[in-house]
Amino acid sequence: MEHLPTIDSRVETLRLVFGSFLRLIIYSVTYYTGRGLFSQYVLRRRGSVSQSKQSMISYVASQGLEIGVSVIICPVRYLAAVTTPRFLFDYTLTGWSEILRTLDLFSPGRFASYAVYAFSSTSEWDLDFFVWQMPSVALTLAKLWYRRRHLGTKKCCTTRVLLMLPLQILLRAYLSSFSVMIPECGEELLEAIVSAGLEAGVSAYIIRNTSPFVEENNKLRLVGTLKHHSIGSQAGEREDANKKQE
Repeated sequence: MEHLPTIDSRVETLRLVFGSFLRLIIYSVTYYTGRGLFSQYVLRRRGSVSQSKQSMISYVASQGLEIGVSVIICPVRYLAAVTTPRFLFDYTLTGWSEILRTLDLFSPGRFASYAVYAFSSTSEWDLDFFVWQMPSVALTLAKLWYRRRHLGTKKCCTTRVLLMLPLQILLRAYLSSFSVMIPECGEELLEAIVSAGLEAGVSAYIIRNTSPFVEENNKLRLVGTLKHHSIGSQAGEREDANKKQE
């Protein structure tokens, strides 16, 4: 620990916020574009690219909202925790990490100092690894309630999301512990990688099924405004048609 570089926590916070948003955009564009192209041109499903674009915008907006709220309430621990997979990526795939580093400005040494600053305890299951999740958990429940209210229970996977949420909390707590306890053997590294993969899958499922946003006509809207907007659009179209007939 004495060999870690000295950092300015405010500067590193800004760096990690930038990196978090940038990686969210890069990963989302890569995944949803690839899925849309494969579905449309290999599986021959028409409209897949357009559907993937809508899903991508909704996903980025929902996850971006979580990042924004958490950074406002609990910035240091949240950023240290959610950047842990990036730290593990640098630890295992150094070559690819250096390429990504030119974009997201990630520095493993500075991140290690930042993580020690965020999680000072040496206990693997310290409460600090759970506390930073409180804003995101509260936001998830609020988004789920909003979707149920405006879309109805049949269009919301309420039970599945509520079952997934405790699993996400445990996975995130365990994964964030690797920010200060670097894997020292192959078994620990495998555990960290598996945990990162499971956490990413569970979090993506929760984000997709609690997103209060939807993309319509290249505009981002709340799901509760779609019906009103649609009715207004239809009324406007009828008025235009009547004027033309007159």
